[in-house]
Amino acid sequence: MFVFFQANTFAIDAPICLLDMPRCTITLALIFTCCMALLAVPDADSVADPVADRAADQGVEPSLDCMINPAAHGGWGMGFGPAVARLALMALMVSGLFLTGGAGAVHAALIPAQQLPAMHADATLNDLAQNRDLVALGKAIFEDKNLSLRRNMSCATCHAISAGGTASTDLGNRLVGVHSGSSFQGYEREPSRENAMGFRNIQTSAYAVFSPPLQRLNQAGSSVFEGGNFWDGRATGFMTGRAGQEQATQPPIGTLEGQLPAPACVVYRVLHPNDGSHYPVAYTSVFGSRITRVKWPADIETQCASVKGSVQAEGEPRHYVSDTQIQVAYSNIALALMAYEGSSAMSPFSSTYDRFLQGKAGLSAREKRGLALFNGKAKCASCHASVANSRGLKPLFTDFTYDNLGVPRNPANPIYRSSWINDRGKAWVDQGLGGFLLTQDMYRDDAMDQMGKFKVPTVRNVARKPEPGFARAYMHNGYFKTLEQVVDFYNSRDIKPHCKSAWTPVDVAMKEGCWPEPEYPQTVNRAELGNLQLGKSEQRDLVAFLEALSDRDA
Repeated sequence: MFVFFQANTFAIDAPICLLDMPRCTITLALIFTCCMALLAVPDADSVADPVADRAADQGVEPSLDCMINPAAHGGWGMGFGPAVARLALMALMVSGLFLTGGAGAVHAALIPAQQLPAMHADATLNDLAQNRDLVALGKAIFEDKNLSLRRNMSCATCHAISAGGTASTDLGNRLVGVHSGSSFQGYEREPSRENAMGFRNIQTSAYAVFSPPLQRLNQAGSSVFEGGNFWDGRATGFMTGRAGQEQATQPPIGTLEGQLPAPACVVYRVLHPNDGSHYPVAYTSVFGSRITRVKWPADIETQCASVKGSVQAEGEPRHYVSDTQIQVAYSNIALALMAYEGSSAMSPFSSTYDRFLQGKAGLSAREKRGLALFNGKAKCASCHASVANSRGLKPLFTDFTYDNLGVPRNPANPIYRSSWINDRGKAWVDQGLGGFLLTQDMYRDDAMDQMGKFKVPTVRNVARKPEPGFARAYMHNGYFKTLEQVVDFYNSRDIKPHCKSAWTPVDVAMKEGCWPEPEYPQTVNRAELGNLQLGKSEQRDLVAFLEALSDRDA
């Protein structure tokens, strides 16, 4: 029996339902309960909203990414708060017990204990990363270019280990500093759905899965957000308890990334690879064979090749075509990706600094001076802790919080000419975490104070390159191209005058001795950077230490 999804709509195949009325009756009851919970959420247009009013007064609109990819903001197309999302998912998964063969069936599909004894509901990242078959499956998925619309882009395309888990394209980093989609045809052409270009720089995949679920903390009477994944925290971890797993569900079907129209396309292609040798460990050998019971549409490959984003079954267009098993399988695929990203292949803790902490290597005089600056005068360790945490976890060089560093607009960002998704042109502003929080009922009151803030990334591998001269892009919009520029900005942002134009490229700003105004000035952090009073030699020492955080090639 299939349950088809389109946004929050459920459709039941009634003739099959008649074959097993008791199960279908309970399923319908559960779905009805779920729908009633959704209906209980007030229509945003029917109630007074002081946060939205305040945002409107300041010219702020909902985040662009939410508008162009709403499914990415609630997990599988559910655009509502986390509490209701959990209820919806619970109803769906419980109904799956009746759709797939009785009590325990969904649990078996999610976590077949006889095959993966370490994978219980509370399995730690270490448990997952130590499971060789799961990691091998995750690696194959991570490197499979077929899991994109044009079969030309894998996770590894945007997250190359040799580039520190970031973009592998030197040209893209130099020219624009943001990612492109599977349908990308060239920087010189106008951005469109058929020539997709993103608007944010690629975050590193290395060490990212250590981030906890998004949560609000209270520090000295102010709200501080920690955890989640992506620059804006939209991979919250609310649905699975694992932000890294939820992050992995979004790029393959992202409007500006993999561009596949539905999770069903990803699942189908993992199960039916063009080259079976690419998968030394098959999905079914790890998670069991229940997924093989799914009856795929005969023309699914044709449907999955459409950039328009619609998959059809039984003659009706649906954004997601699947029964519970496909949703479970898609979540399992994300879990395998998370396991691989948390393994020693992607997050090995093998830098010079790690060996220094282990007493297996020394730091140069310059690196030692840089370490002292990192922990002291330069204030880097305020957000990028260089010591093990209270639980003994090796230093991750991030506190998983969000900050507004005052980064200027990137004039090369294609978003400003992407009229198909941006009708504000150069007036568009990336709202970061605050833009996402506007879409979350439980956090809407905090949204304005979090506008313009972005995830604090790890600085591990921040200098890693596949070859000398390779260009890296830095910050959420890829404005900076070298670590020297980044360190100079931290040091002199509030000392140098503003450039005459807010659209001044970084190389011109460096030559003219100025910095463009911040993209979102209201929430800029002025306490921990902007006037560090570092000399040129000290800046070089700091860069030398950052270079010591690069993992060694395997």
